[in-house]
Amino acid sequence: MPAEPRLSVFLFGPPRVERDGRPVEPDTRKAIALLAYLAMTGHAEGRDRLAALLWPDADDERARGALRRTLSALRTALGGEHLASDGLRVTLDRDALDCDVHRFRALLGAGRLAEAVNVYSVDFLSGFALRDSVEFDEWQAAEADALRQELAGALERLTHDERDAVRAIAYARRWLSLDPLNEAAHRALMRLHARAGERAAALRQYRECALALDRELGVAPHPETSALRDAIERGDPEPTPRPAAASVDERVGDLYTLHGDYAKAIASYTAALTDAQPAERRSIEHKIADVHHRRGEWEQAETHYRAALAGDEDAARRARVTADWSLAAHRRGEPVRAARLAEEALSLAKRARDDRALAQAHNILGILGGERSHLEQAVALSERIGDRATRAAALNNLALALRRSGEHDRAIAFTEQALAICHDLGDRHREAALHNNLADLMNAIGRRDEAMRQLKRAVALFSEIDAPDLREPEVWKLVEW
Repeated sequence: MPAEPRLSVFLFGPPRVERDGRPVEPDTRKAIALLAYLAMTGHAEGRDRLAALLWPDADDERARGALRRTLSALRTALGGEHLASDGLRVTLDRDALDCDVHRFRALLGAGRLAEAVNVYSVDFLSGFALRDSVEFDEWQAAEADALRQELAGALERLTHDERDAVRAIAYARRWLSLDPLNEAAHRALMRLHARAGERAAALRQYRECALALDRELGVAPHPETSALRDAIERGDPEPTPRPAAASVDERVGDLYTLHGDYAKAIASYTAALTDAQPAERRSIEHKIADVHHRRGEWEQAETHYRAALAGDEDAARRARVTADWSLAAHRRGEPVRAARLAEEALSLAKRARDDRALAQAHNILGILGGERSHLEQAVALSERIGDRATRAAALNNLALALRRSGEHDRAIAFTEQALAICHDLGDRHREAALHNNLADLMNAIGRRDEAMRQLKRAVALFSEIDAPDLREPEVWKLVEW
């Protein structure tokens, strides 16, 4: 039996498609956009979602008709293979798919950074756009930004790890080209030139940094950059970096997150990224992703989860980020992807032998599969290591499982424990969700007055989360986490 033809989709730069090495020319830009979107998401997509994405200005009937015609033309261009659809969903056969973006991310995940940056030739879908689909353009821009951040993380790591001075400088210059205002990249180039005995080049790099900052932002270089310049001018060893300390902006962002003021939290975390070191940046990106997750802004959350993982080889940290990303996929309605990410998180956590990551992974698997054993393990692990936030989450999710099996008294006890923890932590959003869950439990056993009291408290708290006048719908939907 002949082997199934391979479909190659190239998305770095203008999109190209090949089937067994022969060019494929879809007849419209919408067909190319559809193929690119399916290749990137990697799972079945609803027809209504695709129609709204590509034909946002058409009414439902016209958009669905346009999608049917585009699918038919694309299927013909692909030789009647690779694309599967039914009345509700459309999917691309990943088993016969080669995609340069997937290869780039696989190499990053394997720690083969030099190979990965060679795969990234040009920005994602560079030069490609749809004239009449703002939503597709926004998705394309978000993906492009996420990939650039992943590339930046890899180049930063290569800059610091590469022993050959010429190659290290080349990596640093490419890293800087992604953002000419990136002082960390400027400092890296200054250090590399100084270590190579190129004092004039190091000082010239400082001047280029100062000119760029003054021209674009009207500010002077950071004191750390100036101190490095001074040390190079004196011929002294470069100044020892000060011990890393939690950024004031990051700590403020933490407080805003607990308080439920998510717009201010994002602004504070974004400010904290400015001078953060690589490991700190990944931690902050994870926090930004979680805030977008809390708001139900799934694509923004995914962008920052990817940034948090970029260039990070620490299995425990990768497990925690991947577990949270799995929950975001679950809440977005992507069960296959959520399960894949959850299993990956568990595998990473076991490899790292990190109890905190294991607790998070078991918690997510318990949500996805409804298996109490996973949730019980999450409760036990988080209690043992004193991780109160994960313990509250696991207690709540175990309570929901107990409620489904009719064990209301135990469910109420666990929910009340979770509520007490979230109240102590000051996490108002999750406190609101737990009051709402308690209201449902009280109502189920006939305690109507207590149910109404809990519901009123939930509504009062929910109304204060994020921008109170916006009534964020996803904020109000929080049940499990």
